[in-house]
Amino acid sequence: MPSSRYLARDAVKMVVENLRIPGRDPVSVLELGPGTGTFTEHILPHLKKEDSFDAVELNDYFFKILRRKFRVNSRVSLHHKDFLKFTTDNRYDFVVSSLPYERIPKRITRDLWEHKLELCKPDSYIIYYKYVNFNHFRNRFEKQLVKNYTYDEKIVFLNMPPARLITLKIDDPGNGIELMNNSIKGRKKRKRSRPSGSIVNGTGPSK
Repeated sequence: MPSSRYLARDAVKMVVENLRIPGRDPVSVLELGPGTGTFTEHILPHLKKEDSFDAVELNDYFFKILRRKFRVNSRVSLHHKDFLKFTTDNRYDFVVSSLPYERIPKRITRDLWEHKLELCKPDSYIIYYKYVNFNHFRNRFEKQLVKNYTYDEKIVFLNMPPARLITLKIDDPGNGIELMNNSIKGRKKRKRSRPSGSIVNGTGPSK
């Protein structure tokens, strides 16, 4: 089901705040399962020509909508394929996901998570949501990621159904490889301190 404007606004807030910082470094964004482009529409106005934005959508119907909406926008690269078959040399500052995890088999969910981690830069962010009324965690791997790497979590009650919005900070070196080599077992949860400046390049946040 399409995400509400309330969920879209909250989900991309961190991305937009960083894109609006004057004099910032280029930012790379990956969106998974953009559907009809609700999140995409909030991000695009803030992209500069040196930024990169990739959107990966498997559904034929949704991809046609995305292509119709954004085909003339040179800042968007649309990919009509399974995310597990998506390959790129790019690495991302932000991964924003609307994948329907509740309907995906557990073994595939883990594969999706591992591929997302492969595409993350050090000190990157993964932003995703799950509907509150459904099973919160589909597998142990995701549960441990959330336990150890949660930067922010909130419930968007104005979305129907209400959605749990989760932001993970992937701050391990090596593009997240550490997370995939069984070292996730036994890691202690680390207290997150919110940065006073830019998440991407250390300059002051926009207001």
